[in-house]
Amino acid sequence: MDWKRARTIFTVCALSASFVLGGCGLTTNGTKQAQSENVSPYIPVQDYVGQGYSLPNGEKTGEFAKTHRKEIIDQVNKFFKDKYDLEVTTHNLVGATNAVVAFVESKGEPHFHTSVIVGVDLANQKVTGNVWANEGAVEGAITSGLYEMAYEEEFRNLDRFAEAVVKKYPVIGMPQQMINHTVNVGYAAPYYSLSTSELNFPEAYKAFMNNHNISKQELRTLIQKQPFDKNGIDISLTFFMKEKHASSNQKIANEVIVEFKKLKKIAPGNYGVFIQSNDIIKRTGTEKNYKGTIPDKTDIIKIPGN
Repeated sequence: MDWKRARTIFTVCALSASFVLGGCGLTTNGTKQAQSENVSPYIPVQDYVGQGYSLPNGEKTGEFAKTHRKEIIDQVNKFFKDKYDLEVTTHNLVGATNAVVAFVESKGEPHFHTSVIVGVDLANQKVTGNVWANEGAVEGAITSGLYEMAYEEEFRNLDRFAEAVVKKYPVIGMPQQMINHTVNVGYAAPYYSLSTSELNFPEAYKAFMNNHNISKQELRTLIQKQPFDKNGIDISLTFFMKEKHASSNQKIANEVIVEFKKLKKIAPGNYGVFIQSNDIIKRTGTEKNYKGTIPDKTDIIKIPGN
């Protein structure tokens, strides 16, 4: 998944690899099927809370999740408590191949969204008790939340910039329900998301795991001790067209990019700026089209002290 493309939603292809069976082709087939039935595969972002979001071969396990919700959530809670000593809220359960994917949000700080996979035994109609995640996914999500804590004031400056953009242009942010039900990138807010790995900031992650009460200043000090790496943290600043069914707008994208480049006192990182269509693909939770920076070509690098 290309985090710099502002695809803050967990894609079908990325997750299906975890289950061996299934494949990305289901997304295309699902879209063709919807079109053949005269049902639009798209929905305005204002109306999207994850309805229609699906993963390969997840029909039966999705139904299983409805009748075994409490058991699955109990297993998810145990996984996070035992492995990370953290509490989470499970917002959404999505069926997959022989498993259910739980989309969760942390309680308190560090704030992050992520997902874990819960094994199920359909033949015996039970939860196996086996819970896992894609390698480094949860650790990266936690680290992105730590990064936001370390640069709290800088991200409030980014909030204010985003709010000014929404007032000036006909764009909106991502609805909170959509974030809760479909996002697992890490720290996620209505106008932007952060993605990184604990490998990029190992000392900060280790310090937090040793002491959950570590101060924000201590985290900042540990992060700033490391040489700045432009690829260490990806930050996607993302807006959706406000008018229902509107396509992305190049003029707005160009103007927001110019204004963002002038912005001072925001967190260091590799930024992408995107204006996305109002329409969302229901099955994948991604935009129909977008305009903005080009990943790995026109990303905007904000260096420390700039």
